Amino acid sequence: MFGIDRTPNSMEHILVDPLQRSHNALDALTSAVGSLGLAVRQGDVDAPPGWDLAIVFPDGREIGLQVKTVALITTDSLPGLLRRWSASGTEGGRVVVADRITAEARTTLNQAGWGWLDLRGHLRLTGPGLFIDSDVPVFVGPETDRQGIIGRVGIELAALLLLDPARRIGVRAAAAALSRAPSSISEAFAALRGAGLVDEDSKPVLPALFWELAEHWKPVSRDVASVPMPGGGRDNAALRLGMDDVESNVGWALTDTVAAAVYGAPVSIRADHPPDFYVPDQGTLRRSVQLLGAASTATVRAGRVRIAPVPLVCARRIDATEWSDEEWPLANPLFVALDLAQDPGRGTEILDGWTPERVGARVW
Repeated sequence: MFGIDRTPNSMEHILVDPLQRSHNALDALTSAVGSLGLAVRQGDVDAPPGWDLAIVFPDGREIGLQVKTVALITTDSLPGLLRRWSASGTEGGRVVVADRITAEARTTLNQAGWGWLDLRGHLRLTGPGLFIDSDVPVFVGPETDRQGIIGRVGIELAALLLLDPARRIGVRAAAAALSRAPSSISEAFAALRGAGLVDEDSKPVLPALFWELAEHWKPVSRDVASVPMPGGGRDNAALRLGMDDVESNVGWALTDTVAAAVYGAPVSIRADHPPDFYVPDQGTLRRSVQLLGAASTATVRAGRVRIAPVPLVCARRIDATEWSDEEWPLANPLFVALDLAQDPGRGTEILDGWTPERVGARVW
């Protein structure tokens, strides 16, 4: 078997399957390809130079792969890795196996012509006569899986850290800010630290933590047939808009494309572009659909209402009336950016050219 180049990385650890048996990168890739019904032959002395593994087709044709492995791949670490890996030639395709690959790093790997296996359960391979882009079994066990953003507390902590990335926030301060038990926050910090998403001072590693959070940012939403008008009315009170004392009270927050435009992001929109709002909870979402009506289709919606994934969204709104014509309270640029990041094409392009100026920090 050919040796696998293991880029030095302090976060590297043994890859384990769900049964806690040791797995190396070749074993994991072999299992992933095999789960899709394809045969695999690992490299031997007769294999062409650079082949660590070959996919064997029923007609006898083989496509060789050179395999690299690291623990975590982010947009920060990837350019250096690609430069090093390009120095070693191969006659076959190239694939990297990692415990976790951030969404933006996946896009960069695709553009660079690299295949990849994210051990959390997705495989992509390309080459002459070969295209695989499929979910596969998860190849990380409970110990490894406790690294990264874990559960609701992990999402809330990541958001809190990214709101003020230069500030060092301890366990007790974070627990107080999030109304969570210190023990839960401590566990969440440990999982982030183990994945290299916070540093030794518990500050966020940028932009890795942002893009990892973007993968977990999946708000529930409903399209509505009308939107409330700021200014009052019985229905507005029932909808808990929170238009008074915006930066102290909980209420609706304008987000996504319209909010990005108010913040000066490089986005072009029509004057009648449907706004997107975050609301505090499921009850407000349900009441909004009842009072505003459900849109028959997404294309005819007057707006979209989303449940805030974390309470911070609707509790830390921005009053933009002093520097814009926008009456609606805005979601913090962090949350607007997380919404834009859900579109890997247009959204990423907007984020590339946007650095918040009046409020917030660029963490992407």
